[in-house]
Amino acid sequence: MCGKSANDAFAGLVRRLSSARSILIVTHARPDGDALGSMLALAMAAEAAGLSVRLLSPDPAPPQYAFLCAGRQLAGPEQFASLAAAADLVVVLDTCAFSQLEAIADELRRLRDKVAVIDHHATADDVGSIRWIDASAAAAGVMVAELIDALGWPIDLPAAEALMTAVATDTGWLRFANTDGRCLRRAAQWLDLGVRTDRLYKKIYQADRPQRLALLARMLQTLELHADGRLAAMTIRKADFQATGALTAETENLVNEALRIGSVDTAVLLVENDDCIRVSLRSRDAINVAQVARRFGGGGHARAAGLRAKEDIDALRSRLISACAAELKKVFHPG
Repeated sequence: MCGKSANDAFAGLVRRLSSARSILIVTHARPDGDALGSMLALAMAAEAAGLSVRLLSPDPAPPQYAFLCAGRQLAGPEQFASLAAAADLVVVLDTCAFSQLEAIADELRRLRDKVAVIDHHATADDVGSIRWIDASAAAAGVMVAELIDALGWPIDLPAAEALMTAVATDTGWLRFANTDGRCLRRAAQWLDLGVRTDRLYKKIYQADRPQRLALLARMLQTLELHADGRLAAMTIRKADFQATGALTAETENLVNEALRIGSVDTAVLLVENDDCIRVSLRSRDAINVAQVARRFGGGGHARAAGLRAKEDIDALRSRLISACAAELKKVFHPG
C-alpha cells in the first residue's frame, strides 16, 4: 500500500487512535527486536497520553529482549478474545500476514472492523479494516515513531530506547541496505534524548547464554555451499535443541553467520520445531528472497524473508536449495 491509499490509512489510524480510550497491541509469532521495540514504544507513548493499553504476543519475548518488557506482562493468544472485546482498537504491529498470527487468525477476521495494521513488509493479507503498510520503511519502529509524532504523544527515554532497538535490530545495527536517511534522522532524535547504543548492543548481542553458542556450533557443522559457493544452506534439528539446551527463540539471526563467507550471497536456515519447519532466508543483493519465500507460502523483504512448512526437513531443504540456486543462476549465468 503506497501513495494516496497509504496516506488515507495513516490518517484513518490517527483518527482511530485519537478517539480510543483503550487499545490492544498485538505482534507476530516469534517476535523480534522490531516487533517488541515498536510494541513497547507505542504502549508507553499511549499510556503517557492517558490510554489504557494491553500487550499480546503469540510467543514469549526472546531472552535478549527481556529488558524491553521488564515489569510488563505480555498476554498469550488464549487471552486475545477477551482483551480484544474490551479494547476500542486492536493494533497489529510488524506483520500483515495471517500465517504469522495463526493462533488468533479466526478472531482477527471476526473483529476486522476494530483491527488496524502497522507494517513495513510487502506481503499483506486482509488483516483489519485499516492497513498502513509502507515497505519503504526500514522498520516498523520508524513508522511507529512517525505515528506517535502525528498524534502529539510524548516519547521519553525508555520509549526512545525501545524504538532504537526496533530500528537497529532490523537494519543490522544500521549496516543493512534498508538503512536510509529517514531512519537515521529518527535515530539522531533518540540519541539526543539520551539513548546509549553501546549499552543496547551489549544487552542484545553480548549477553548470549552458552547454550546458544553450542547451538551455533552444531548449526555450522551442517553448513553446505552450493551454486559455486554463492548459496549456503544450514539446518537445526530438534535433536540439536535437546543436546544443547538452547531455546527456539535463540535461533534469531543465526542465519546471518553464513554471510560472513565472502563468496556467499544467499543463506538458508531450516529450523525443526514440534509443529513445523521454520525457514529463514537472507540475501546480500543478488536475489529477492521474498519472491522465493512466497513460492513456499511465506514472505518478507527482498533481502530477508521467511516461511513455515509442514513437510520433511530434508526434502524441504533440497527444494529450497534448488529454488535459490536457480535464481542465482539467472544473475550469475544468465541464458
